[in-house]
Amino acid sequence: MPFITIPTTPREYQYSFDDILFGIKKSVFESHRNQQGNTRTVFREVTPSRLLEFNDFPKMLSVLVDFNKKHENLINMKNKATLYESFKIKKKGGGGLRQIDAPLDELKCALRELKDILETTFHATNHTTAFAYIKGRSTLDAVKRHQSNNSKWFLKLDFKNFFGSTTLDFVMRQLEHIFPFNEVLKLQCAKEEFQKALSLGFLNDGLPQGTPLSPILTNIMMIPIDHHIATIMRKQTPHIVYTRYADDLLLSADVSFKFRGIESLVMDILKNYDAPFTLKAEKTRYASSSGRNWNLGVMLNKDNQITIGHQKKKHFKAMLFSLHTDYEKGVVWSMSDARELQGLISYYSNVESEQIKKIIDGYDKKFNRKTKDIIKNTLRGLIPRKQQPKTAYAA
Repeated sequence: MPFITIPTTPREYQYSFDDILFGIKKSVFESHRNQQGNTRTVFREVTPSRLLEFNDFPKMLSVLVDFNKKHENLINMKNKATLYESFKIKKKGGGGLRQIDAPLDELKCALRELKDILETTFHATNHTTAFAYIKGRSTLDAVKRHQSNNSKWFLKLDFKNFFGSTTLDFVMRQLEHIFPFNEVLKLQCAKEEFQKALSLGFLNDGLPQGTPLSPILTNIMMIPIDHHIATIMRKQTPHIVYTRYADDLLLSADVSFKFRGIESLVMDILKNYDAPFTLKAEKTRYASSSGRNWNLGVMLNKDNQITIGHQKKKHFKAMLFSLHTDYEKGVVWSMSDARELQGLISYYSNVESEQIKKIIDGYDKKFNRKTKDIIKNTLRGLIPRKQQPKTAYAA
């Protein structure tokens, strides 16, 4: 009884899953990493024979066995905490500190190898409502899904201790219902080999934040839950759009809805899958786009436009002013500060291209030099250093 997910493109949604399946080729799965995260998921009582034909499940298991033999010493290590460097960072928007457990080089290489096996050998994918840790997708893309629905009312939910409470047992239970893992797990000794391999990615009975494996594992294990929530929400009146960015859930509609009932539905679905995590009640928010409607770092306003907001623009302008005036004084920014501004320009331009271009052009004209040239030369180390590198403007 697997959940089957295949990569697709928006134009293919007009076809039924069976139509897609009839003409599907193995290359469709293999090219997933070049897609933009769009997928189609269905639940079937039995795996269609068409899918069984071009998948070599014994070979998949063999690759996993070889991986376990190669990294036997790491797998058998009793104190895996010694393989991590742990530290804390500030959470975005405040709210305390976030624990980061970064694997040391040997373990990091092994986890990257396992991640690659899941992607290439097992053709691991994600539900189309998932937007975190996926090539070609971002928080902006998640908000655009709600923008296209002309949504006016938004329910924001948050999983409590999403990574830390995810156990190996839960992931294994989920894999038994997700193609192609369900077929491989039917083979003798497959469960033991899977547990050995995946155990490398767990620390203190949870998924550590900071490894190459944790993100892809969460997107795989959430396929049934994401599918269940999305299906239920489509049947609501009014129709509700659902997206998930890691542990942040966003549900919206074009008119007001009974958000407490929707919150209860999500909690019931989590209980149905015996999920080890639940909703963080204190983070639940329900509001309309007529107010300060911030979602995943951007604002979707009453005119159904996505913006970075007034305060971020103010800070962005201050950074540009500081960059140009420092350049005139011969004060060179550090490379990390230059990269930060370069990243903001790229991201903000995706959100509000015309406005950001207008702001940058204004400063370029005022100081008679190109912002992009200053940043480029700074990153190349081509600007004479008259003083020590300066820390960029701080809000």
